[in-house]
Amino acid sequence: MIEKDNETWFRRNRVGLLIVVGGFAAMNAIFLTDAFRGADSASAEGAGQLGDFVGGYVGTLFVLLSVWLLYATLHSQRVAQQLQSFEARFFELIKMHRDNVAEVQLGEAHGRRVFIKIYSELLAAMEIARSSVEGLGIRIEQRALLKLAYYCVFYGVGPNSSRMLRHALGDIDEALVDEMDWKLQDADVCERVCKEYAIGYRPFRGHQSRLGHYYRHLYQSVRYVDQQKISIDKYDYVKTLRAQLTTHEQALLLVNSLTPVGFNWWKQNLILDYRMVKNLPKHFFDPLLDLEAPRLFPKGYFEWEEVHPRSSAAAGARLPG
Repeated sequence: MIEKDNETWFRRNRVGLLIVVGGFAAMNAIFLTDAFRGADSASAEGAGQLGDFVGGYVGTLFVLLSVWLLYATLHSQRVAQQLQSFEARFFELIKMHRDNVAEVQLGEAHGRRVFIKIYSELLAAMEIARSSVEGLGIRIEQRALLKLAYYCVFYGVGPNSSRMLRHALGDIDEALVDEMDWKLQDADVCERVCKEYAIGYRPFRGHQSRLGHYYRHLYQSVRYVDQQKISIDKYDYVKTLRAQLTTHEQALLLVNSLTPVGFNWWKQNLILDYRMVKNLPKHFFDPLLDLEAPRLFPKGYFEWEEVHPRSSAAAGARLPG
């Protein structure tokens, strides 16, 4: 155990030891010259002159080394202070995220269970959207249909909500938006959705205040790490933040990022670079959403695509980095 501690100390101080040894060798090299090895007065006078020259030359060199070491020490202290400041702020952001999630309430659901309810509400909205499209005979792309359903959940319907919803869905057929607005406000439809999807509250009243704050804080936390100039493993830090997200949180994050309100996740490459939804199971999304998540990402993005150590050893494969 002592030998291990000594080895660590030598390794930690190897630069300083190298300077001391090298300086000591340079100081004593002067004694190898003829001026110091002779016995006459000329040799003594030459030795004095040589000593003055070497003293000035080597002394200047060591002054430069001292300045460099001082700069390196100050720089190291500055980097350590920056890292300490970053980590303090980062873990404060994680605490704020956990507090935000813990404070979310929807009906009888609290905390992370709220995201399960919102996901169920999204499925119900997608079901109603599909039936409305078929009833009106309208052709609409899958991404636009997903946006329609998600915005109906995000903004909701009602006196004020419907106005925001119509504005946000300005690029979608007005007749379809009217149909959705009418259906989602219908009491019988809401009652059926509550029973079939076990929601436990009146749906389609909007979650902008909940999800808007949640996603803004999550986005700013990841961007805080992404914009750091100090030398850190950014992915490792964001992975710590991502570990706080449940499967339903990641699922809703992906859906949110596929709409204009959350497109910055893709624009800034955060959803890809930090693999924000890598923990989604392969067949997690309900067929109602028609969302094939694996097709949106490069191969090897998801956790379920990683090779198990035993199988990779047997096949001679290498684990992804």
